[in-house]
Amino acid sequence: MNIMIIFHSVCGNDYLVAKKFEEEFKVLGANVTLWRTADQGWVEKPGLTPEAQANVHAMRAVPLATGEAMLKADGIIMGSPTYFGNVSASMKAFMDSTGKIWYEGGLAGKKFAAFTSAGNTEGGADLCLQALHTYAKYMGMIAVPLPITVMPGEHTNALGIIQYSQGKYAEALAPLTARTVKGFAAFFLRV
Repeated sequence: MNIMIIFHSVCGNDYLVAKKFEEEFKVLGANVTLWRTADQGWVEKPGLTPEAQANVHAMRAVPLATGEAMLKADGIIMGSPTYFGNVSASMKAFMDSTGKIWYEGGLAGKKFAAFTSAGNTEGGADLCLQALHTYAKYMGMIAVPLPITVMPGEHTNALGIIQYSQGKYAEALAPLTARTVKGFAAFFLRV
């Protein structure tokens, strides 16, 4: 299966989720590619820890996503930081750029899943996931939910994975996020 992971990340949190997905899909034998959306206003904040700086620099080296590349994927995973209960402007601009693909039905029938990061639990991450799912539905993609059976006894959101960052630059994934990505990647390939 060809999997395309498209993300926007400023602080590196969504990048770390995308990288974990990439790692897990490779272990499971999928052909996976990592892509990022353009971020014209991106500025690196001073005072990053060495770990966060390494993650941010690696993230900036990921190629820019194109709608045409989406046509070659069997499954698409999209992730965006949560901005005011929605996707970031960078992710929205990318989604808007795929209008011709929507008109032609080019993504119809492809599997879809979503993830986001948010500074706190009241940040509207569920609304950001919903926005990504709304895009997928309009494109004709088949949304793969995150059922409770993937992480029994853990708190998860059916719409996708949420990495709570507490507003910090990414140094490492939260252990729950890492475990959830691992389980969800396997589930995504099975359904």
